[in-house]
Amino acid sequence: MTGVLRNTGFALLGLLLLAFPAAAQLTLGDDLSMRMNGTLSTGYTGDYGNLISSDHSLSFGGAGTVSGFYYNPNFVSFTVSPYMNQARDNSSFQSISNASGVNFSSSIFGGSHFPGSISYAKAYNSEGNFAVPGVANYTTHGNSDTFGVSWSELVPGLPSLSANFQTGSSQYSIYGSNDNGTTNSRSLGLRSGYMLLGFNLSAYFQDGTSHSDIPQVLQGLPAETSASNDNAFGFTVGHQLPFHGGFSAQYNRSDVDSNYAGYSYNGSIDTYTANASFQLTNKFHVSVSTDYSDNLTGSLYQAIVGGGGVAEPVDLGQRSHSFDFLANTSYALLPNMQALATAEHREQFFLGENFGANSYGGGLTYGRTLLGGNFNAAAIATDNTLSTSSLNTFGFSGTVNFNRRFDGWVVGGAFTYAQNVQTLLVTYMNSTYGYSGNLRRRWGKFAWSAGGGVNKTGLTEQPGVKNSSASFNSAMSYSRWIAVTGSYGKSSGNAIATGAGLAPVPLPPIVPSGDLILFGGKSYSLGLSSNPMRRLTIGSSFAKANSNTNLAGTASSNDTEEFNTLFQYQFRKMYLTGGYSRLVQGFSASATAPEKVSSFYVGVTRWFNFF
Repeated sequence: MTGVLRNTGFALLGLLLLAFPAAAQLTLGDDLSMRMNGTLSTGYTGDYGNLISSDHSLSFGGAGTVSGFYYNPNFVSFTVSPYMNQARDNSSFQSISNASGVNFSSSIFGGSHFPGSISYAKAYNSEGNFAVPGVANYTTHGNSDTFGVSWSELVPGLPSLSANFQTGSSQYSIYGSNDNGTTNSRSLGLRSGYMLLGFNLSAYFQDGTSHSDIPQVLQGLPAETSASNDNAFGFTVGHQLPFHGGFSAQYNRSDVDSNYAGYSYNGSIDTYTANASFQLTNKFHVSVSTDYSDNLTGSLYQAIVGGGGVAEPVDLGQRSHSFDFLANTSYALLPNMQALATAEHREQFFLGENFGANSYGGGLTYGRTLLGGNFNAAAIATDNTLSTSSLNTFGFSGTVNFNRRFDGWVVGGAFTYAQNVQTLLVTYMNSTYGYSGNLRRRWGKFAWSAGGGVNKTGLTEQPGVKNSSASFNSAMSYSRWIAVTGSYGKSSGNAIATGAGLAPVPLPPIVPSGDLILFGGKSYSLGLSSNPMRRLTIGSSFAKANSNTNLAGTASSNDTEEFNTLFQYQFRKMYLTGGYSRLVQGFSASATAPEKVSSFYVGVTRWFNFF
């Protein structure tokens, strides 16, 4: 049934595109205004590979956009963009396979007290990514759809109210593997605000569910499942204070119910926060803040999820909580220099033990014109004491960056370093450093640029637990005749599997070490483009990535290689287009042989712009 509906949709899409000339004369009363444009293409295409049957045929495709409004743009406006049989070698839809679908968006009552919007997107056989941090992504293909609607009430003198609903799903497979993945999600959000007697009041409610079948192609294991059902609500109050100050206080409650690869977490998290700030003089600023959580384990879990990862929480079977108080002050010693001071006290109950920490610190920030460029630096030192130790620890963080132009060159560099920077847990200290640089120069029609950076981070309390990455890039061009780009990157660290690939783990202390995926890899890419004559464009690109992963002794060696080339020549409203794409991708942990997929296309595209 799904295939029939899809083919019917493609047929209607073709009729829509072919009917553009007639549709240009279609009117529905005097209040409907529309603009139409699009392209139709036809040509010869071929697809072949070691795991698919060869396919050669004449193809038909196209893309179009219908936009307009009814009565006026603020009443009802809309945009519909269907496309059919679009691939990287004959369009800009970035898919090695022919992709089809439609995108729709509409706004209702825009500019009124009751604005709303509706959006929808559907894609068939589109290309996606399975990520390994710091390395070129592995290629997937599949189907997806999303739907969203929002509405607001913004009547002066009454509390504001906004509501939004989002739902989406996707199904994909990874080239070079027989693994498939799926994701489904739904969310509902409500938010309200009101000003009463000088107090700024607001409240929110959020409810969402998600489910993912996560392919385990990198470990050669059966797919895992991730599911969650979460809701949260909260209240905020704020008010101005003397000395150009202000304060705010907030209460949040989150109910979390999740399951990942057999690990389940179910709990409620109550958090209370408050802060106040004062600008005592033009040079002197003071702020204080405090927060309390009655579930530190849940807060750690949310920190990982909020950072884009999927946590595997440990069910500790006991309560935990945390309290934090922080005071900051700054004073402008000079127009380009500020002195900083901080004081912090933290208390935590975790793993059946009480922990406490006090930190006192100070530093300087400085910025000025130096040697014809811009120089900025900051340094902060802290003295830390822990209730579980009689020793003091010393922490330091600093940043330096410099940018300058001279003799046609533009150069820049930056360096950051931090040692004993506290994480959410007082028992763990973080260490990071990174440096980067860039330069560029133009000689008439010739231009060249280069840049790179290195970053490393780890938890000093756990030797060997760290993430590192490095990347370098360069580009040069001569007028419109030629442009060459290149890049190189490598990374290593630990991660966990998610529906979108591997995600770095920022807090290993709550993730069982046996479930961490150790990864390392490198990738590089080259690109070449040229406009040797008016209306002629030629381009090609090559990318290759190699990575190794290891989960509890199960290792996988993974490779992907992709080559694309394209030429396009415009004459009047038509384009002669041709292209070739080749993908080779494989995983040693998979029972499937490395997959090789190639496709080519040559044809003609006609552009339409009616009104």
